[in-house]
Amino acid sequence: MSCGLIVNPSSGKRRGRGTALATKLMNGGDVHVRVLEHFKDLGVTLDELAGLGVTTLFVSSGDGTIQQIQTELAERKPFDVLPDLALLPHGTTNMTAADIGLGVRNLEEQARIIADADYRAQHTTRRTRATLRVANPADGQARHGMFLGTGALWRGTVFCQQAVHKTGLRGDGATFATLAAAIVRSVFAGSNSQDPDRISQAYNMTVKAADGTVITGDQLFFLATTLDKLILGSRPFWGSRNAALRASVFPYPPPNVARWLWTSMYGRPDRVMPAGCHSFSANLITIETDCPFVIDGEFFDPPATQPMRIETGEEFTYVCR
Repeated sequence: MSCGLIVNPSSGKRRGRGTALATKLMNGGDVHVRVLEHFKDLGVTLDELAGLGVTTLFVSSGDGTIQQIQTELAERKPFDVLPDLALLPHGTTNMTAADIGLGVRNLEEQARIIADADYRAQHTTRRTRATLRVANPADGQARHGMFLGTGALWRGTVFCQQAVHKTGLRGDGATFATLAAAIVRSVFAGSNSQDPDRISQAYNMTVKAADGTVITGDQLFFLATTLDKLILGSRPFWGSRNAALRASVFPYPPPNVARWLWTSMYGRPDRVMPAGCHSFSANLITIETDCPFVIDGEFFDPPATQPMRIETGEEFTYVCR
């Protein structure tokens, strides 16, 4: 049994945490360290680590790199047996790692967990979680991630990446800034504003689930995830969970922001929400909309002539603390 470490040095605006960790482990014996100077080399890197018999793969990156590694592992299958994944929160956004990551921020402790198999066995646990598989995006390349959103969530992510991160804010700080901007504009611009760049606006969608759920018309946003909690520790879903995917749809115009924001994000599982708000679980969801999508921080378009299919994907085992 051996460990591999993949570092994406461009994650986290080159803050250098992954590179520093790689330097500590370069001569770590059974640790195979790979630094992705060019992201196009990811497939070759995974092939090398598979050939070296890596059984636990540590990933120093943000959400976008994790999504592409999961996709490579699930779709191309370079490993005969999927390695366990250990996610290190070294990116600009780390929503996936916050839920199913290693949960250790100290570099010395991270290095010891990676290099010392006995110490790792004593100080970590394992969790299994399925991915969310986008089967038929416009470019024809299936993707495996943990969170998908469209509508205001897509536009808010665009705003966050283009405007907020330029200020130096990252992670939860950037998310809070995006959320605050959306709320302020929603409250003071009114639902009839014609600003085409406004985060809070109507997005036409038809959402269907295998359990018979059908939601159609103007919506604020749609989200689907296999995570237990999202950014800022929120849980914007409610009701029973009897399938891997959890999905929520919020209508447009949205319910009173001041009244419902906290309940929407942090309410009890049995919360009562206003009419038009829907939350359900499923293993297959289809959605028709012209709006682009975001999956773990990466953008893509829906298919032009058919509904997009969102389904339960590959199940991975994650090393957690």
